[in-house]
Formats: sequence, structure tokens, C-alpha cells
Amino acid sequence: MIPLLFENDEIIVVDKPPGLAAQPGEGVRGDLVAALERQLGYRPFPVHRLDKETAGCMILAKNSQAAGRWSKLIVGRDVTKRYDAWVFGMPDTRKGVIDTILDGAKGLQKARTWWYLKEVWRFSLGEEWTAQSDFQASGRPRLYEASNMFTVSRVELELATGRMHQIRRHLAGIGLPIVADDRHGDFGLNRALRRGGVKRLLLWARELVLPAQPSMPGGAVLLASEPPHFAAFREFLLRSGTPMRALPNGRPNVSSQKH
Repeated sequence: MIPLLFENDEIIVVDKPPGLAAQPGEGVRGDLVAALERQLGYRPFPVHRLDKETAGCMILAKNSQAAGRWSKLIVGRDVTKRYDAWVFGMPDTRKGVIDTILDGAKGLQKARTWWYLKEVWRFSLGEEWTAQSDFQASGRPRLYEASNMFTVSRVELELATGRMHQIRRHLAGIGLPIVADDRHGDFGLNRALRRGGVKRLLLWARELVLPAQPSMPGGAVLLASEPPHFAAFREFLLRSGTPMRALPNGRPNVSSQKH
């Protein structure tokens, strides 16, 4: 059963599990729309989409008219979409905005992603593991460290636009690829972490804020449940890593104690 987070006369908001395609497509054997049709008895219309491996909040409409109206609300930024991601590396500041133009099926498109640093960890893969980063963003140092110690950061993200793979491409473009991103990420470090059981993309559509409507005057704030692979990654960090304490200038410092 796909968990329902919200429902009214026009839309449903679901908590999409990772590994399930958002809609039918070539080579897709199972998808969210088909699963919901079996579950609900009608075929919903996706208002926006999540990548197959991204878990969390997704809006679907009950009819085409509602789909069109809610799509306009998203384009007009009346709906707030917030994500969590674990990335390789560490930002230089506590927050920022990425405005890199992205190329897609419709040509070059403006795109904007806000990000906020939440926590930073250092961990070791152990002496028996070797990992060589093969990721290089323009103007950024490689993420591999000779001591076999690695840095990962949890960032919160908010979208102003909704381009294909926007978050994944934007973060990779500033040298902070998402952990286990098999398309835009650091393939060398991903291979190493797979040996430790870290296999799924660590991107989570955590929260949706819906605007006030006649049927819900106060709007709605919807939170998805933490995906199991996010919880498992934190357990991995607790076993293998050390949290870092953020300094006033935004550059974290290694903490002497775990929490």
C-alpha cells in the first residue's frame, strides 16, 4: 500500500517509496500511477514527479482539470517543496543558492535551488577498503583524501523550479554530488560505499507546504516518513564516523564526541 499523506476533492499527496517509478514509461515494469490505480480504484494524474530512487512527498490529481490547476500553483511557487540530501564533501558556507542553467529536452532552462547546511560527518571506510574519487567539478578539489577519511554533509534544499534531475545536477555542479547518485555522482566513492551497504540515492522529498485553498483555508504542511535507507545511513555514520561542529563562519570543526 502506498501511504497517503493528504487527500481532498482535487488531489492526493502520497509518500512515494524509493525504487518505484513515478509514472509509466519505456522499460518501466512497475510505477506509482499503476499502483495507486489498483489501490484507489481510479487513475490519478501526476502533478509533479520524483526520480525513481527519490522517496517522499508527491502530488497527484484526481482529474485532468485539477492537475492543470495544481501544476500552475507549483510553477507559480505557491507550493513549497523541501528535500534532504546527503552529499560528498562540505560546503564553504552554511547556505547558498544555485542558479546554474540546465540543458534538457526543452533546451536551456533557468533553474534555482536553495540549500542549507544541516550537519557534517567524517568517516573512514577502513584499511581494507580503498576508494578513489573519479569526480571532478570545475574549480573544486577532488574528494578523495589520502588518509582514507571522507566527508559527507546533510543539506536541506528548496526548489524554485522543477527541472529534470535539478537537485542532483545542481549539487554535482558545485562539487557536492549526492551519495549513491549513479548518474551525476562520484562513481568511485559510490562503489566503495556499496560494499558497506549504502546503495540507494540519498535524496528525500521530505516536506510539502500547500497553499491556502477554499477547501483548506489554512493550507497544509505535509511531512513524509524517513526512508529506511536514510535511517540506515545514519546508523552507518554512527558506527564509522565522527560528527563535526559548525563554527560561526560556517566551516565545521571535528567534534570530540559523537551524538
